[in-house]
Amino acid sequence: MNTSKILLIIMLMQLMLASVSLAKEPIIDSAITEEPANKKVLLPLPAVSLLSINEDLIALLTQLKQASIDEHKIARALEQLTFATTPLNAAEQYLLLVTQALFKENAIANRIEHSSHNKHSREIIVLLEQALKLSAQISARQLHQSKFLQLHLILAVHYAQQGQFDLAYLEKKSYLKKYYSYRKAKRLAMIASLEQSFAVHDKKASNSLLASQNELKVRRVAEVQEQKATHKYNFTLIISTAIVFLLLFFRQLKIRNKLIRLTRTDALTGLANRSALFEHGEHMVASFIEQPEELSILLLDLDHFKRINDDFGEQVGDEILRVIAHLVNETMRSRDVFYRLGGEEFVAILPFADSNKAKVIAMRINEKIAQHDFSSLILQSRVTVSIGVATLASNKLTFEQVLHCADLAMYQAKELGRNSVVCYQNIAQAQERRGNTNSVK
Repeated sequence: MNTSKILLIIMLMQLMLASVSLAKEPIIDSAITEEPANKKVLLPLPAVSLLSINEDLIALLTQLKQASIDEHKIARALEQLTFATTPLNAAEQYLLLVTQALFKENAIANRIEHSSHNKHSREIIVLLEQALKLSAQISARQLHQSKFLQLHLILAVHYAQQGQFDLAYLEKKSYLKKYYSYRKAKRLAMIASLEQSFAVHDKKASNSLLASQNELKVRRVAEVQEQKATHKYNFTLIISTAIVFLLLFFRQLKIRNKLIRLTRTDALTGLANRSALFEHGEHMVASFIEQPEELSILLLDLDHFKRINDDFGEQVGDEILRVIAHLVNETMRSRDVFYRLGGEEFVAILPFADSNKAKVIAMRINEKIAQHDFSSLILQSRVTVSIGVATLASNKLTFEQVLHCADLAMYQAKELGRNSVVCYQNIAQAQERRGNTNSVK
């Protein structure tokens, strides 16, 4: 057995083993063509763009690998692709020539006689050599795909049938080189795909964790906001309740003060009433006992007031009382206090006023009332008052006693013809002189 036959047998055995490996190997050409993000260089091939492949051409290649084929249908399809109006790119022309070679190979196996095998084998070699010339226009990465790589196996078989063992060996060697490169690229692609898958899984897990943390933060923020809203509501409620309570308190205080003022104020004239008079008078007398100071009291009584009420009515009488209260208030000093004792009687407390000062103030009041024109209220134009003056000169007297002295002086003024002022000190001095005269007699 010569050397060429030995080489042919070895080459055929390697070819069979490679074919079996290629048949068992899953096609992941698309995975090889993609470069993962975490690899700068996935394949040892230049990064050249891949040419598009007609889907009808790929379908024909698939059909030719089946056990039984429809030759007429495939022949029509090949004819349509060969004479198509749209020009084919280099990769499509390459695969079209490979498809034509496979079609002829099927024809040889099915019905062509053995004597014509060499002739058709040469035709197949011509087709495949034309396809090899197109390799320069196709990227190496695309040529390493299984549908392009099968050209070398077919060509090696037919070179061997023609006795061109050296060429068959070279094609086999080229096939194995590209096949190992293809396997290496496929392994790298699978590793990159797994790494990318794990990276995606890790990213998903990380994103899920971040989403959970964000959701937890959102919930915490919502809880804090809810707590703040609750605290704000409670604070507003407390403040509102406090304001309402304060308003009610001040309202009650105002009502209380008003009631107190009403109990101490004369409703007709607006002056302090009898109750306030005695309370204030006792306080003033107590102050005099602790620190003696001049204090005088005026007791005013309207002259013939009952006749005015009988002749003109109580309404006119009430209006006259209001006018007199106003005139007296205008005449007295700012420190003096004016009261309505009851009916037509009024009392004035004059602090820091001795008997002479008190009499001057009383005479001024008397003149002002006597000079006032009451013609708008009554027929006679004049209204007069009688005034009694009493001065606290001893710390042994009470307020009621001093007021009684003023009352006695006021009645003395009535007896003297009304519209006059009488001081109790004058009455006391007159009584004292009469007592002294009686004792001399």
